Amino acid sequence: MTEVIPVEGKCERLRRPAIAALVLLASAAFLAVFSGEPAQAAEEDEVYPLIFPVIGNVYYSDTFGASRGGHTHEGIDVMTYGVKGLPVVAAASGTVGWIGTTCCYLEIEHDDGWSSWYIHLNNDTPGTDDGKGWGIAPGIERGVRVVAGQLIGWVGDSGNAENTAPHLHFELRDPSGKATNPYLDLRAATVLTEAGAFTWNGAFWDDDGTTHEANIDKIADSGITKGCNPPANDRFCPSREITRGEMAAFLRRILELPSVADDYFTDDAGTTFEDDINALTAVGIGFGCTDTKFCSNAPLLRGEMAELMVRTWGYTNPGNTDFFVDDDGHEFEASINKLKAAGMTTGCNPPANTWFCPDRTLIRAEMATFLVKALGL
Repeated sequence: MTEVIPVEGKCERLRRPAIAALVLLASAAFLAVFSGEPAQAAEEDEVYPLIFPVIGNVYYSDTFGASRGGHTHEGIDVMTYGVKGLPVVAAASGTVGWIGTTCCYLEIEHDDGWSSWYIHLNNDTPGTDDGKGWGIAPGIERGVRVVAGQLIGWVGDSGNAENTAPHLHFELRDPSGKATNPYLDLRAATVLTEAGAFTWNGAFWDDDGTTHEANIDKIADSGITKGCNPPANDRFCPSREITRGEMAAFLRRILELPSVADDYFTDDAGTTFEDDINALTAVGIGFGCTDTKFCSNAPLLRGEMAELMVRTWGYTNPGNTDFFVDDDGHEFEASINKLKAAGMTTGCNPPANTWFCPDRTLIRAEMATFLVKALGL
């Protein structure tokens, strides 16, 4: 039977077991870098961070993909126990896209390319079912910028919901426009008690309560990171793999390197990190995935991280010790040993700690903690 989730108007972040597991996995992965604990791959996709779109007592279940008379349901219906007029807020920061001209539905195009849809907003005057109301908040028009938690309308039964109980039909779509199931995202969403009341600790709201939150805030305060969802930059995306291009940008900010005229790689022209990549390569720190390509969108591997850190901070291995057995002959074996000799890692298979796992990827939260340790922040 489908699980029905009641939501009351309390200001907290609701987490499913898998969300807690993600935090534990991130913590385990961090320990693998610094204390030798092995990290395991997450079994579920990263949850998309949201503000819960309705304020008040509601309930919902996973009806994504259910049959709806000739088509499948592409969202989740947030039910309001028969009450119209509960506030609907922006689930993420962005710009209002399409909007109903006859009431009552709209789209928000998120800053990161995703979008959310809000359908069946209230079209009735209070206490009636006359269809003469306007359920979109004043000032919400196409092209207007909104922030997460901002009031955008009120729950109703407009459109093809006139013969159903009042509810918000909520959809979440990826950058390609494909509808994705937001059920688990809603379960993990931050719940507000009033519109516009959303506040968070530190620089970003999607890392609150996580193992690496303090270190993420430290690199934000130092200007090393700006966030992952420009122009709002109110999210850090801590569980996402860090890319080679992002790491180039972080290191360039740390070193305050100037722009250079030289262009070292053929695959980064016009990309976000091209200037960072060239600046880092010009001083002998940056390196490609091939002789001519940088692969800026590829995930950064632990072995590559070791090489970048050694090139940046100049770690050495005075005893010329070979600490690990799984990197013998690896391209970055020498740098991995230098990282170990400097006390920056112990391995990835305790208690023996004879492995480094050089070809495993890093997540952004781990990177933050590593940089804080390296910089002594």
